[in-house]
Amino acid sequence: MNSELHSLYNSLISVLRKEIEVYRKLHDSLLDEKKILAGSSVDELYESNSRKETCILKVRMLEEVRIKLVERIVNTLNLDGKDINLSTLLLHVDDSRKKDLEECQSALRSLLTDINELNDRNKTLLNSSLFYVRKAIDFLGRIISPAATYLNTGRLKTSNLNGKIVSREG
Repeated sequence: MNSELHSLYNSLISVLRKEIEVYRKLHDSLLDEKKILAGSSVDELYESNSRKETCILKVRMLEEVRIKLVERIVNTLNLDGKDINLSTLLLHVDDSRKKDLEECQSALRSLLTDINELNDRNKTLLNSSLFYVRKAIDFLGRIISPAATYLNTGRLKTSNLNGKIVSREG
C-alpha cells in the first residue's frame, strides 16, 4: 500500500472518529430531550433543539469530507465507485488500519441504532402529548362556545360529549 493511500485511510479514520464524537453528543441530547419533554420547559426545549441542530450541521460537514475521502480512496484503488461502503474499503486496507476502521464501523452502527430508537421514542412522546393538548383545547372550546344543544327535530343533541363541569356551592 502506497503512502498516499495510507494518508487517505488515516484521514478517513480521523473523520470517522469525529463523526462518532458528534453522534455521541446527539445521542446525549436525545436522552436529555425525554426529560425536557416530560418537564414541559419551552426554554430547555429550544436549547435542546439548538444542540441537536448544531450536531446535525457538524455531521453533514463531516459527511461531505468523508464522501470526498472515500472517492479519493476508490480512485486510488481503481475500484468501481458504485456501492462502496466501509465494508468494501476494509478489504483493501492493511491490518493496523483495518482494526481502527472496524472499531469505527461498529461504534457508528451502535450509535446510529440507539439514536434511531431514541428518536422514535421521543416522537411517540411528542405525538401523545400533542394528542392530549388537542383534546384539552377541544374540550375547552366546547365549554366556552358549545354547539347547538338541540337537533332540528327538537331532541337533545347528545353526541360528542367529552366531559362535565361540576360546581358545588356551599
